[in-house]
Amino acid sequence: MRLTIGFNEQDRTLYAELTTNEESEEISMHAVKQKVEEAGYRNLNFPANAIAELLANAQQGKESTVALKTLIDATASVTLANDKQRAFLTLTTADGGTLITLDNIFHAIATAGVSTDLVDREAVNTCLEQQSVKDVCIAQGRLPQKGKDAEFISLVDSEMVTPPTVDEHGVADMMHTHQFVIVEVGTPLMRRVPATQGEPGTDVTGSEIKPTPGNDMGFSMNLTGAIISPEDPNLLIAQVKGHPLVEKQGVHVDPTLHLDSVDVNTGDISFDGSLEVKGEVVAGLSIDVTGDVIIQGGVDRAMIKAGHNIKIGGGIFGEEETKGITETPIEYCLKAGADIEAKFVNLATLQAENNIVIKEYLNHSYVKAGNQLLLGQEGGKGIVFGGHCEALHRITANQIGNEGYIPTYVTAGHLSEVYKVYHNLENEFAARTHEAEQLAAVHAKIQQGDPILLGKIPLDKSQKIQNTILAIQEKMARTQNLLTALEPEIELQKKATIEVTKTIYPNTIMTINGTAKLFSEKTEGSTWIQLGSALMQPGKDHQPATPEKRE
Repeated sequence: MRLTIGFNEQDRTLYAELTTNEESEEISMHAVKQKVEEAGYRNLNFPANAIAELLANAQQGKESTVALKTLIDATASVTLANDKQRAFLTLTTADGGTLITLDNIFHAIATAGVSTDLVDREAVNTCLEQQSVKDVCIAQGRLPQKGKDAEFISLVDSEMVTPPTVDEHGVADMMHTHQFVIVEVGTPLMRRVPATQGEPGTDVTGSEIKPTPGNDMGFSMNLTGAIISPEDPNLLIAQVKGHPLVEKQGVHVDPTLHLDSVDVNTGDISFDGSLEVKGEVVAGLSIDVTGDVIIQGGVDRAMIKAGHNIKIGGGIFGEEETKGITETPIEYCLKAGADIEAKFVNLATLQAENNIVIKEYLNHSYVKAGNQLLLGQEGGKGIVFGGHCEALHRITANQIGNEGYIPTYVTAGHLSEVYKVYHNLENEFAARTHEAEQLAAVHAKIQQGDPILLGKIPLDKSQKIQNTILAIQEKMARTQNLLTALEPEIELQKKATIEVTKTIYPNTIMTINGTAKLFSEKTEGSTWIQLGSALMQPGKDHQPATPEKRE
């Protein structure tokens, strides 16, 4: 028998054929393997049944063809993730067939539609060395990068904090570490950086993936005191002068500074605008603003100065001990360019260009109102005792003094001072009038001369005299305007009154337009005016008490 090894390309199967021949050869397992190797196939493992059938046929001298082994080539396949962001390589090893090559792998990559630019070649080479791998990631797409949201960059701070100064004794001044910022009209407040479109991505096939743009939100709506610059839509500027309050997407500019309280955390307040305090003003601090001061709580031993109104929801506490009846307690002072309002005042100094309004009581304080002092409004007690109270036109109270007969000074009107100013202006007007008349007479004499005979010097002198007369006349006109302006004030001062609705206690010293009266007995409430050299009650038939002049 003769053994021939053949290979069928169609079914990829290796066959052993036995044929009769005059020259027989030994047919054995070794002979079969040798023939297979000579045919170019090495290191093959054959099924035992196929070898057994072949050897049995050879022993029987039976011609036959036996399928020894179907050869399996190595394979390469590439699959994609559902989102096409990754490509996976799977390699199977050859079993007698063709080994995998790099070209085979890249052919599989191309067949799957994967862009070679995205292939991890190092990973591919590692897989090729191993020959058998499953679902190894060899390519990865680029995810799109979401655009950045619009950014808002504050260009101002609401306040600046500085380290406290330390004196030579090592004591730190904590009251001047905060400085509240003020911005002028047009000051840049916030810069808006527009959102970006983001970076596009690609999947493993090279197809572009559009990015999600960032959130392009604008400045906050309904900002107060701030507008978008007409020259730059991404710039917020101050519309008014005031205090900037920075938010995430904008800045408010408030002419009023809002604080929870004035204490060691805020330090002294100096502000070009108005101030509103929800709580208290603690001892030892000062407030100086150009606008209004509104404090919902109380004020304890503090200095407050306002260009306009001061309104205190609670009370005002000043120094702990009185310094005397007539001496002005200036340590704790409130000074307003318009009105002062408070619930009660204790041992403090108040000065207002217009009205001072106290609801409950005014105790051992120095108070001066440029218009009216009003106590007991809205059903309040309206009591004043001790200290010195003064108003230019009118004082009203329910009670002056108390059962302890504490000396209490109340003063209305300053007619004598206004008259003094008025008379000084009258004297000034008369003096200027006389001076102008004298110069006019000199000028008339010069003008009576023959113009032809007058020399250059007299002519120059004449012109100078005329100029001087004009200047004097301008001064006279200004003085006359001042006199005219004082006349309504004089009439108003003549009507200065002190009104007491309930009781005047002994040791009350009442003064109207320089005329004083000491009350030595408890007196029912009444209205008092100054008439001639005495204080009188309008409508009363009796004669006024003898006035007492204050020293």
